[in-house]
Amino acid sequence: MQRDYEVTFVLNATIDEEASAAAVERVNHLIATGGGSVTEVHSWGRRRLAYPIAHHRDGVYVTTRFAMPTLALTAFENDLRLNESILRHLVVRQDEVPIRPILPAATVPPGQAAVSTHDTAESAPEDEDIEDADMDMEDVDVDDADVLDVTEPDLIPPADE
Repeated sequence: MQRDYEVTFVLNATIDEEASAAAVERVNHLIATGGGSVTEVHSWGRRRLAYPIAHHRDGVYVTTRFAMPTLALTAFENDLRLNESILRHLVVRQDEVPIRPILPAATVPPGQAAVSTHDTAESAPEDEDIEDADMDMEDVDVDDADVLDVTEPDLIPPADE
């Protein structure tokens, strides 16, 4: 049975663009070898990782949408684990999730300047407004009723003896 999947993987950022393109092509070849077909590939480019993975701070993110028989998925994921240029990967089934475009509509292609549809004079805040928005803790007024007293006996759980 063919199902639709999406795999997002993080490539080692120390490899050059040719090697990362070869790694993406290798993943596409694994999909084809398993009897699947690639429908969409999107490279997010180099991004900062949320936490270090194998002493790497950056990675190249790639998302691929594909259709594959369910029986071939386990072998595909094992091949992804064995690929040394892939730091992490995640495969999700697209049957239960509505399929949206990988690129948001507001994304500007590389090399093009972003064009604003709003008049900058109308949307820019005045300097006076920004200064008024700054607050110190002294400006905050808190009533005694707003503060929870945790020393009340009703709020302290009984100690286990």
